[in-house]
Amino acid sequence: MKKLINPYSASLIFISVLLSLFGIFISGSLSIVYQNLILKQIISFALGVSLMLFFAFFNHKRLAPLSKIGYITLFILLLFLLLNGKLSRFVDFGIVTFQPSQFAYIGISLLIARIFRDPIDEENVPKIYALTFVLVGLIAVLIAFEPDMGSAAQVFLTGFTLLHIIGMPLVEFLGFSILSFLGVILMIPLNSEWHRRVVAFLNPYAHASDEALQTLQSLRAFARGGITGVGFMKGIFKYPSVLPVSISDFILPVIGEELGAVFVILLLIAYLSLIFIGFKIASNARSTFSRILALGLTLGITYFAVINIAVNLGLMPTTGVPLPFVSFGGNNMLANFIAIGILINISRTEVD
Repeated sequence: MKKLINPYSASLIFISVLLSLFGIFISGSLSIVYQNLILKQIISFALGVSLMLFFAFFNHKRLAPLSKIGYITLFILLLFLLLNGKLSRFVDFGIVTFQPSQFAYIGISLLIARIFRDPIDEENVPKIYALTFVLVGLIAVLIAFEPDMGSAAQVFLTGFTLLHIIGMPLVEFLGFSILSFLGVILMIPLNSEWHRRVVAFLNPYAHASDEALQTLQSLRAFARGGITGVGFMKGIFKYPSVLPVSISDFILPVIGEELGAVFVILLLIAYLSLIFIGFKIASNARSTFSRILALGLTLGITYFAVINIAVNLGLMPTTGVPLPFVSFGGNNMLANFIAIGILINISRTEVD
């Protein structure tokens, strides 16, 4: 077993911890509005780091036999949320609440890595890719009906991109792409909230007081902050009456307003660095299982960041996706630290 600290693992630890500490720092401003926010973030951070260290030392290949059980458990939890009639994203265990959608990309990545770790007979390739696509799509649809279109998109894009990269035949890729696009178009009218958000995205100023409010206020926050910001704790867009959900989905505009474009750009650099390291680990891993798993975990974190930033910049309809490691939300932070821990283990055991 290699040492914990190598260039890859050290970089992953440094960037993920730095992003989380920055999120706690921003919570200092948001705590004016939201009580006990810093304490909750610190607790989530401590648990997240503990899980990261555990999985950094846990042989990731021992997760392969658990991939099917993990998928079935994920499916059952999401089905329970759909059938309990409360339209909730959380399973309430009394002391804690669990949000399965935030961990779904880990389960999907494990399942795909397990399915494709061994060579597949050529005549079975189309069937296996089709079956895996259905398994990914099923989880995404269940998440979408919570309703949580953002996390559904993140999970689906993670799985579909992963299948394409590892060798999905072009004909199937094009066919499934068209099928997915048509599926989204057909699903939008089934839910009034999805429909309103898409309509508001296409014509935001006609919905400036309702569905497009967050997007327009987000852009105003960036404009108000300019290059250097108005100053820490001096912003107005952290208040829910001005910008709802500023502690999680729309924390980036708060950063942009108070600390300016400089810090937003630094955040982007940090995410790009984290993503680059994840892809390097995936490309250099010796075993097929490790390569696919590392790639899937990296894609999952990537799509969380991309979707959140795109929504905040008005490039996508409003969805509930947190900014990795920075936004308030224990489930997302724990899931991402688990992913980082697994990536560290892969870098220690599979990368020279």
